[in-house]
Amino acid sequence: MTSLWAILALAILHLAAGTTAALRLPWQARVLSAAAGISVAYIFLDLLPSLADGQRLIDESGILPGLERHVFILALVGFTVAFWVETETRRSRRRQRQAGSVDVTGDGTFWLSVLSFVALNASIGYIVANPGDETVEPLWLFTLAMGLHFVVNDHALTEHHGDRYRKWGRWLLVAALLGGWIAGMVPALEVPSGALALLLAYISGGVLLNVLRHELPDTDRTADVVAFAVGAGVYGALVLMLVPAA
Repeated sequence: MTSLWAILALAILHLAAGTTAALRLPWQARVLSAAAGISVAYIFLDLLPSLADGQRLIDESGILPGLERHVFILALVGFTVAFWVETETRRSRRRQRQAGSVDVTGDGTFWLSVLSFVALNASIGYIVANPGDETVEPLWLFTLAMGLHFVVNDHALTEHHGDRYRKWGRWLLVAALLGGWIAGMVPALEVPSGALALLLAYISGGVLLNVLRHELPDTDRTADVVAFAVGAGVYGALVLMLVPAA
């Protein structure tokens, strides 16, 4: 039941963040920066240290023998894929502007972006269905960090893709999130702990880039550095207090 409530909360946040009402809130810039700070604090202070511990499980499982630092390689892959998608997205918007069209991405780039986030969301959903894993404990803390990541990410995706994302793109991402959770609940589809650590590493790399891209001054929105620092500081203190006892 715990994972069910967590996945429902994530799905609701995903849908609410992309609504027109949410995007027009006068304090959205400050809230988005604070949410980005919280997500980054979670990645650096909780998820990545846990992944370092998970490296031992990977070594014992014999996955990809001959390699070292598997989890950090996968985190780098996740970061690189997210960077590539973001670069293509911004390039597509520039081409559209130069052609005198609406300042949103072209159809091909839209699908590239949506499919990349479908994969990421399905992975997050699968992880939520496995709350016994130490890397996502306490689950409510992981859910809060991922939920705020969705808030930041949905704003950026709406900015890039316009009405296409608001009308049905976000529904595809929610479907992927729920589909990943359902897959994680099926015993026959359970993956070994070492493979789960690799999946978490990929998620952490993608989330890190997706949060930071929103804070880069490539849009009309000005990032709020103070809000980002306060969010990171408060959430970081919470992580340091709770995680050792978890």
